[in-house]
Amino acid sequence: MPNKNYVKGRRKEYKICDRLKTFGFDIVQRTAGSHSPIDVIAIDKKRKIIMLIQSKPDNYDDSKVLKLYKKHGWLTDTFKVCFHVE
Repeated sequence: MPNKNYVKGRRKEYKICDRLKTFGFDIVQRTAGSHSPIDVIAIDKKRKIIMLIQSKPDNYDDSKVLKLYKKHGWLTDTFKVCFHVE
């Protein structure tokens, strides 16, 4: 049985995915078990938006949020996106 924090985090990620789908995103995917700075990826083909989302608890400390932005803030930049099949 998974621990309570995992279950709570997974539930929040699913909630985020459901919300993004209602906003019209075409592709919404959890990156379960990836241990990366990205928990949810969402793509809106029409508006050409790609969202990379890190999900944290509602009571997450502001100093920890700031630390995350310092470490992973480069992800808010503009990227060239390529499609490649191997």
